[in-house]
Amino acid sequence: MENKFIKVYKEIYQHDKYRCLDGDCIIYYSWLLDLNELSKKNAIDYTDSNGRVFVIFTEEDAYKYCNIKKGKLYRIKKKLKEVGLIDYEEQKVKKYGVSTPIYVTPYEHWKRKYENEEYNYTRVAFEMPDFN
Repeated sequence: MENKFIKVYKEIYQHDKYRCLDGDCIIYYSWLLDLNELSKKNAIDYTDSNGRVFVIFTEEDAYKYCNIKKGKLYRIKKKLKEVGLIDYEEQKVKKYGVSTPIYVTPYEHWKRKYENEEYNYTRVAFEMPDFN
């Protein structure tokens, strides 16, 4: 892991389509976005035969980095797939410690897609308090 922090996009909390996601879903997705950037840098190893970049993030990684246990991880991945933020194929036979490729929808892609549609997108203006 290259960075000591992950970026969480505030806009994800402001789209009605993603309001069903809890904090663990958003943190997990943010980790995947970060890993997706690393995969792009190492595209030779993390590109499938169709030219799509993917990430590998095992159950152990999810627990180690996100404190998400196996049962909850399956629910998180299913929910993220339902809203279109990730895509993956289920393993036919579950193998401990082995992850299938996860295809991550980049932030720029879903933001551009939903800004032009009629989803309720609430822009929140924050003002800094006057401490004087």
